[in-house]
Amino acid sequence: MKFTAISLGFWLASFLCVVKLTEGARILAMVAVPSYSHQIAFYPIWAALSRRGHQVVLFTTDPIGDPSLTNLTEIDFRHTYDIFRKIDYAKLRYSHNWLSIMQDYLQDNFEAIVEEIFKHPKVRKLYAPNSGEKFDVVLAEVVTAHGLYALAHRFNAPLIGISSLPLQNNHYYHLGSPILPSHPSTWEMEYTTGFNLSLWGRIKNFFRLWRYIHYVLNHYMQRQQAIAEKYLGKGIPNVNEMEKNMSIMLVNQQEITMFVRPLPPNLIQFGGLHIMKNPAPLPNDLQQFLDDAPNGFIYVSLGTNVKMTSFPSYVLRVFYEVFASLPYKIVWKFNLQLPDKFDNIFTATWLPQQSILAHPNIKLFVYQGGIQSTQEAVHYAVPLFGIPVFADQYSQINKMVSLGVAKSLDITNFSVKKLNTSIMDILTDKR
Repeated sequence: MKFTAISLGFWLASFLCVVKLTEGARILAMVAVPSYSHQIAFYPIWAALSRRGHQVVLFTTDPIGDPSLTNLTEIDFRHTYDIFRKIDYAKLRYSHNWLSIMQDYLQDNFEAIVEEIFKHPKVRKLYAPNSGEKFDVVLAEVVTAHGLYALAHRFNAPLIGISSLPLQNNHYYHLGSPILPSHPSTWEMEYTTGFNLSLWGRIKNFFRLWRYIHYVLNHYMQRQQAIAEKYLGKGIPNVNEMEKNMSIMLVNQQEITMFVRPLPPNLIQFGGLHIMKNPAPLPNDLQQFLDDAPNGFIYVSLGTNVKMTSFPSYVLRVFYEVFASLPYKIVWKFNLQLPDKFDNIFTATWLPQQSILAHPNIKLFVYQGGIQSTQEAVHYAVPLFGIPVFADQYSQINKMVSLGVAKSLDITNFSVKKLNTSIMDILTDKR
């Protein structure tokens, strides 16, 4: 067949009619909190965007490090863990509530972390006036790194907020949602919320929460503003206004693991994206230990941010005594040597949690109430025993208790009898 200009034009036009043209976006994503649990919630999102042809530049403290994600550029901020590790949540549990931890400890540290991000050579190269860098959208974690919002202004791009935790009420205030100081969804109030509070209790909550919101909006966020202006100049909008005008807020929360509250229309919930379809095989020694558990086993982990050894010695003795006396095997994420050899206890500083929760012999998960752990336990249908330490853990555990799938215990009011009774109540409850 002889091609003429007309026939070639016909075939080219036909080809263009059936071929779907695609265009990848250039995306800047920033997750500043140096905590694995904050990072892992978003891993599937960055991977999916990369595989679909979008160019993603990610600021992270825990790089995915997958060479197959050729469209993902990760700027590594793992050195900021040195700032974050100064906070000992286990010790603070006995002297501070979450609002005071945020105000007295975390916010100073996050100012230091935002400074570290802005002055990083690779980040400076991105936002330099003559860099030529362009982004179609900027995603920024909203927990405490508000100064980074200004990069959306620098690149003249829409700003999307992301959170690995349910939002705090200073965020709801900016989004136009009602502020509910005593509602159990208000997790930053920890153990003071509930449905049957006294009038005096509600009044105290009202003043405590609004005082904190005023502090965040008028003091802390202005310090974040000053950091942004230090590196980007005085012409940037106020970070308060940038948060109010976010295009979308993506929040890692699901209805089943939270108390229902009014939500703004631009808040999109997601959750459980990090749960593996096929958990990795267990190490041989752990697999054998769990397979050879005629009565089943209990998995114990208080997460990545709580050091078990920071609890008072009497608390550790309670754990030792109760776990050693149970007719079940124990798998315990523990950062120290046990004081004695216990045949029924397996310890390690790191454990493949999802693979353990997926094991058919598991009877109970003793945990601190982390949101990813809650989502995993719901997915694998594992009963829960919660020991909250800080932040949203109280709300997560209270929700699970309200659903009848968990019990909880205050670690500041701990004893052998209380721990043993609570665990056995769950294990003997046929529901």
